[in-house]
Amino acid sequence: MAKSAHITSTEAVTALRAALVQFAEDTGHGLTSLSMEARRAIDWIEQDRTFYWPREMRKASDRLAEARLELQRCELTISGEDRRACYQEKKLVEKAKRRLELTEQRMQAVKRWKFEIRKAVEDFDVQLAKVQRYLENDLPVANAELQRMAAALDAYTQTFRQPADNAPLPSTTTESPEQQP
Repeated sequence: MAKSAHITSTEAVTALRAALVQFAEDTGHGLTSLSMEARRAIDWIEQDRTFYWPREMRKASDRLAEARLELQRCELTISGEDRRACYQEKKLVEKAKRRLELTEQRMQAVKRWKFEIRKAVEDFDVQLAKVQRYLENDLPVANAELQRMAAALDAYTQTFRQPADNAPLPSTTTESPEQQP
């Protein structure tokens, strides 16, 4: 036995279609933004940090050389019995050594991260491409299918909205049902 759906409106399908179109547009903008952010990370590592840490290493090396010279000058001016002398200069040498070591570590980290971030962004780009293909291929098909469904449902609901012009009017006579044609 066939059952009717009694659909009176296609607003939900039309609203879903509009939301799908908006989703595709927003997602496209989001993908572009994400791709740009990934490029910014690569640029920061490959451009900014690649030049920053060698420059800082040169500065740290210069500071260490200066601190050692100051320590030598201090040691030449004091007698060998004063152990507490040149304390500040020794501290500056140690601080300069730590800074130089830090810059060397950061330079190594930049070299390592250049490779790792490029690989991560490439993997990310693969995933973005999949979503982009979905947006370009599958969403238009879904949109067309929703449009087709809305049209079919609209045609179906039209049968309930329009009264039939040829429908017989209810009779007001008291004839029995068997006597009516």
